[in-house]
Amino acid sequence: MSGGVELRGFDEFLRCIEDSPDKLERSVILRARKLAEDVAGQARQGAPVKDGRLRNSLQSFTESRGGEIVGGVRTSYDVAIFHELGTGPVGDANPHPAEAELNPKRRPDGWTYWSDEVARERGEDENGERNGFVYTEGVPAKAFMYNALKASEDKIMESLGAAIEEAMDAEVVRE
Repeated sequence: MSGGVELRGFDEFLRCIEDSPDKLERSVILRARKLAEDVAGQARQGAPVKDGRLRNSLQSFTESRGGEIVGGVRTSYDVAIFHELGTGPVGDANPHPAEAELNPKRRPDGWTYWSDEVARERGEDENGERNGFVYTEGVPAKAFMYNALKASEDKIMESLGAAIEEAMDAEVVRE
């Protein structure tokens, strides 16, 4: 008497296993893009608004770097870091939630800077000059990017976990 096991669809199953890493990565990247845009949207809502430049500069990104998928929010607007971390003695008095970890260095005193916008608002004095100098002691930390990420941490973990489960479930060959 001889016994045997018949495997049907084994070649297809092996192809699915071989394709799994690529399908899993694509699934996670798609989900990460959506999550990064959600975080960017929350950061935009929390960002200070004067003329909209800061809010409009916040962009989501997702990159695959050597087997690691990285996503987040970035900006090319130089002033953003000052609003995120705070500046001067006002920033020291109203620090960032991750102050100890980030350890930003701030000026200990106030300072004067030039603002074209202020100069336009003030107009010309009796000598036809414009004065756009402004004195400040800084700004408090707004932590709009940090707060958006912290508020999304649980959702990110759940959503990425679900993407992995969905991708793996799709690979199971059922009869």
